[in-house]
Amino acid sequence: MIRPIACFALVAVASCAGDPPRISSAGLAGEWRSADGVALSCEDLGLLTLTPPGPKPKIIIGEYTFNGSVATFRYQPESKVCPDEIGQYAIELRGNTFTATLLRDHCTARVKMLTVTWTRTAAGRVTPGQ
Repeated sequence: MIRPIACFALVAVASCAGDPPRISSAGLAGEWRSADGVALSCEDLGLLTLTPPGPKPKIIIGEYTFNGSVATFRYQPESKVCPDEIGQYAIELRGNTFTATLLRDHCTARVKMLTVTWTRTAAGRVTPGQ
């Protein structure tokens, strides 16, 4: 016979053993390019890379969340561009393009890079179970 406390412990352990929660929407997942030639890669679990054009581009690494209409971006300190500052943008998705409109961001480099129209160059993959 299993005691009630043992059942509670089993349920608690089983619920913690699942996949990590999704932190972003699949809507932005994929590869994007701006008219300026900046490449944006968004993974469905919230990781991003921005690659400016040029022979020796300095890749910017960060994280994002997207709830279907608002995206929040934060670059990692290693990128040396506005480390740990958060920017929020209204995102309008239309087929294979999206436009980011500034809501709040003190990082002028990110504002300049993101507030353009982006065209999808590769579909994103969605992590199974997410």
